[in-house]
Amino acid sequence: MGSVASVVCLRSVRALAVIAVALLAAGCSSQPSAPAPSAAPNTSTPAAAAPCPDGAYLVTALEGRGRASAAGQGSGGNIGADFTSGRFTISSDGAEPVKLDLGPVNAEMRFDGQITGTYEGDPSALRLTTEGAQGDVGIKGFGVSRSYTAAGLADQLIGAGATAQVTCDDALGTAVVVLPNASLTLTRRG
Repeated sequence: MGSVASVVCLRSVRALAVIAVALLAAGCSSQPSAPAPSAAPNTSTPAAAAPCPDGAYLVTALEGRGRASAAGQGSGGNIGADFTSGRFTISSDGAEPVKLDLGPVNAEMRFDGQITGTYEGDPSALRLTTEGAQGDVGIKGFGVSRSYTAAGLADQLIGAGATAQVTCDDALGTAVVVLPNASLTLTRRG
């Protein structure tokens, strides 16, 4: 029984790690589309999309890959990712948990706090640096109960910084963040 609990615990820790890294690396990129040819000259100026990753997002889905494939998939929750002029804040009050499918067990992750930092560079290699973190992260499920500080987790996972490849679809209001061990889907708020 101890071996099964250890495996479940390890999977839960991996799920938490994947979500934290993905949250810290949340962002998007945007490619302007070519205008359709027209017979008459266009005298109006199209509205410019907000620079990516600037904006407010909600984390809506997560999928572990590679070393984190044992983390399974997650969805739901109320974790926000806000990007403004080179600064990011990842925050939640923990009221709505992220539902995790860890294979043999299901669990819930709650994040109550915030992680702040900076971002810079091209969305294909967006560099993120954590500056501070406050609060707690917890995972609970059948046979699984773990708690972590947001500061300790941010330091462990991001350290001096992390690089992510991100894309977004302005028309759909979604962004996909591709990390070495996870993919994260974000939906633009408001």
